[in-house]
Amino acid sequence: MKKLLVLSLAACMFGFATSAQTERPASTENASKEGRHHHKGKHEHHEMMKQLNLTKEQKAQMKAQHKEMKAQREALKAQGLSADVMKQKQKAMREEQRSKMQTILTPDQRAKMTEIRNKKMAERANKPLKNKEQ
Repeated sequence: MKKLLVLSLAACMFGFATSAQTERPASTENASKEGRHHHKGKHEHHEMMKQLNLTKEQKAQMKAQHKEMKAQREALKAQGLSADVMKQKQKAMREEQRSKMQTILTPDQRAKMTEIRNKKMAERANKPLKNKEQ
């Protein structure tokens, strides 16, 4: 009886282990977006940078600026501030990052970036809000 129980348990564990390792494609577009929603902004950012036709020097400056801001964000998170103070500091950091980016870009690139941002904002404003069940 014990051998049967142990063999049954081993078979179940083996079945669960193999099913957990199989790759499952996302069945719908919605399901695949739910798990990766936070990457959408990153993709849009890269698309905007491509549209601006940055030089190698500008790309290097942008990358260095991004690395610096990431380090500042990590340091800010480590301080354990309240949510309100954290939001205020993050907003100030975003404004600082935006102004530094403006100095890297040429006037034509700045105009193009403003145009792209305005277009994205208009798209978001026209997008219907999802109804949340309460």
